[in-house]
Order: sequence, then structure tokens, then C-alpha cells
Amino acid sequence: MTVTLFGGAALIALLYFGLRFVGVSNYWRGVISGALPTLAIMFYSLSHWPGGDVVALHLALYVATAIVLTLTGDRKAGAPRQRMHWIPKIIVGFFLTLALLMAAFVTISISGLPPSIAKWVMPNAGDKPVYTGFSGEVPHDEAAAKVVSQYMKKSLRQRELGWRIEVAGLDQIKLGQASEVTVSASDEAQQPLEGATVTLTIKHPADGADMGKSTNLSASAPGRYRALVGMDRPGQWVAVLLIERGQDKFETAKEIIVPAF
Repeated sequence: MTVTLFGGAALIALLYFGLRFVGVSNYWRGVISGALPTLAIMFYSLSHWPGGDVVALHLALYVATAIVLTLTGDRKAGAPRQRMHWIPKIIVGFFLTLALLMAAFVTISISGLPPSIAKWVMPNAGDKPVYTGFSGEVPHDEAAAKVVSQYMKKSLRQRELGWRIEVAGLDQIKLGQASEVTVSASDEAQQPLEGATVTLTIKHPADGADMGKSTNLSASAPGRYRALVGMDRPGQWVAVLLIERGQDKFETAKEIIVPAF
């Protein structure tokens, strides 16, 4: 996000001074240099939606950069250089500071604080992983109450099955690396659970039930299933494990944290 944010601002400056070099008037070089990156980020967001706050931050910085360049760059060739008044300096500094703060806030909301900073500002952050990013909204309406009731009924059916499930490797998932996740399953007679279909779905806490990245685990031994799982984004996630054999289903979920560093 910071690459497109400040990279776009740098591109606006390059376009502005390039158009100035070829003799384009100050008004039109401000319009063209600001419009091209703004249109580019808008079209890019249509297929890779980063969130309304991120798009708004990009548009605000791009437009502000173009306006500042237009107001401060209208100096005729050969004219004596004049010092900028202190009021425009304050305005430019204010918007630069605001852009930096907004970029920092959006980055923290997406990826959380770096662990080295979190352990200084968060209680007990040095003893356990602490994720400070935004995990999504939690519904509290009638539909949410029905979901709770369905979950309790499902939990009762799963206890009646008597299956014993052990999962290993979820806490070792790293960013950009394939990590092995293994599932050991036994039935009510404590015998290996064979012939089951095992699916692992990793999704964001705010995503719906039909969203997320699913991976099928293959049988490596009687009652044992494995797969290689990789993540391309850091943050807090929910790993949902679904085991099916015939009409029987067993589902469990666990929150995991994929560190950014």
C-alpha cells in the first residue's frame, strides 16, 4: 500500500516536471500529472479492491500533490527565484504529515504493528503473539443469533460422534512459505479414521462462510492426513477444518496469526 501511495506521488512529480521540460503550461501539467495516476489507481482498484479507506487515501494524496506542484511551480523561465512564503510551507508540511499518519494508520489496521514496536506499547506482547490489525466486524442481529443456535446443535452432534481430532502445524505457517499441516483422526472406538475427506479453509475473520482459501488434505497413513499450506498475506486468520465420512461431519476452527516479519 505504501508503495502505490508514495510511488504514485513520486510519479506525479516526475510527470509534472517532464511536462514542464517539454513546454506544457503550468495548468495543464498539473491536470495531466494528477489525472493519470488517479485514473490508474481507480481502474486498478476495480479488479483488486483494497478497501474504501485505502482508495480515498490514495486519491487525497494524489490530488494534493498535483495541487501543491501547480501552486508552487508556476515560475517563468529566467525569472528570479523567490522564497516561498511561510504560509504555503505550513500548508504543504501539514498535508505531508497528514499523508504519513494516514498511511501509518491504514498499514497498522491491515498488517498490525511490527512485533518490535508492539512489545513496547502492548501489555504482555513479549510473552505471546499479539496481533493489532483490524479483524473485521462482528454481527449482533437476529441472523447472528440463529448462527449461534446452529453452532450449538452442530457441536452436540460432533460430541456424539466421539471422534478425536488432533491438528499440528497451523501455528508454524509462515508468510510466503509452504508449511506442512497434519491431521490425526480416530473414531469412537479409538481406531484410525480412514476414508474421510479432510478440507482446511483459511479465511479472514470478517469473511462469510463460503469465502476463504481451501486446501484438501491427502491421506499419508491410516487416520493421518497432510497438506502443504502457504499464505501470501499476513494478519489474523481463522483456520476451519472440515472432516467428512459418509453422512458424518466434524468441523473445528482455530484462530491463527501469520506474522508479517
